[in-house]
Amino acid sequence: MSQVSELVVIAHLQAKPGQGPELLSLLSDLAAEVLRTEPGTLRYAFLVEPGTDPLRVTVIEGYASRAAADAHNTGVLTNYLPRLLELLDVAPVTVELQPAEMKVSTDDEAAAARLSV
Repeated sequence: MSQVSELVVIAHLQAKPGQGPELLSLLSDLAAEVLRTEPGTLRYAFLVEPGTDPLRVTVIEGYASRAAADAHNTGVLTNYLPRLLELLDVAPVTVELQPAEMKVSTDDEAAAARLSV
């Protein structure tokens, strides 16, 4: 089985009441700097739950490798983290994901594709 190196991080954030606009502004600045300065960052997207106060944001981060994710966590993010945490009502909830490897076989039509990790 080949080694899958891409890493996806999903983070759920909840702003303190009334702090949603400031959180989005800070995240916009962070995303611009991350995408400009971190070549191993493939994706840095934000999704919001509209009409919620406190605002809830889901961050989808994609990295070319574990090393790229580690570089993000010790790089640009550290400049934004203190203010980011001040704007949050609760600690971020994160999960790390890797794509499952898909093997396709024509020998067994009932099980033509199998996922593995």
